[in-house]
Amino acid sequence: MSYWFYDVLAMLGYTHPVHPVLVHVPAGMSIGALGFSILALLTKQAAFRSTAYHVAVFALAFTLLAIPVGIFDWQRFYGGAWFFEIQIKAVLAAVYLVLIASAVWLGRRCLESRALPVLYLGSVVTVGGLGFFGGQLVYHGFTPEAPVQFNVGRHVFESHCSGCHRRGENIIEPNMPLRNAPQLHDFAEFLAFIRNPRMPDGSPGVMPKFASDRISDLNARELFDYLNFAFAASKRPVSAQ
Repeated sequence: MSYWFYDVLAMLGYTHPVHPVLVHVPAGMSIGALGFSILALLTKQAAFRSTAYHVAVFALAFTLLAIPVGIFDWQRFYGGAWFFEIQIKAVLAAVYLVLIASAVWLGRRCLESRALPVLYLGSVVTVGGLGFFGGQLVYHGFTPEAPVQFNVGRHVFESHCSGCHRRGENIIEPNMPLRNAPQLHDFAEFLAFIRNPRMPDGSPGVMPKFASDRISDLNARELFDYLNFAFAASKRPVSAQ
């Protein structure tokens, strides 16, 4: 799925996901809301309660922006793959949205409510979980695990492909992720492609050519089977061994 604003950002030299930039705002603001609410409890100063509330409002506003952008990033950079980390982040994001929205709703009616610090604390804990699983998504498991029969293909992927295609992405051409790529439908098509990579319009791409002295036909078959298991197992069967 392509979105025009990614193309605009790419023209400006920005090719990374947008969600990580935005999500730091509600994360920081949630910590700020909790901090000011603690100050209010310690000092009995009403101004701190008011500041905590206004910070929470700011956090909610950016959350309503960060969540859809996160969905867009997921579609563009991960091909909509339902990773475990994505599942957990989706649940935690929903919980966080409920907590911070509840804090804003309650704060508007009663800044002295004792439930507010609890909601702020819950928001901080939840946003911490979101950050942890976001880090897991980015830094852990560039080469997905697979049963032992796929060890050869996994090794070929790790040696030749994972630098540009971590987790089934395409860091050079984000619009053409490896995950569910059309070349994975048929081994003959896949083999022809890695021997002579081409863009959809037929022009040469930036992917290097993998001649038989780098990846043999046998290893290419192993790689093909591993890719189908790791990145398309839910849609296509692994080829016969």
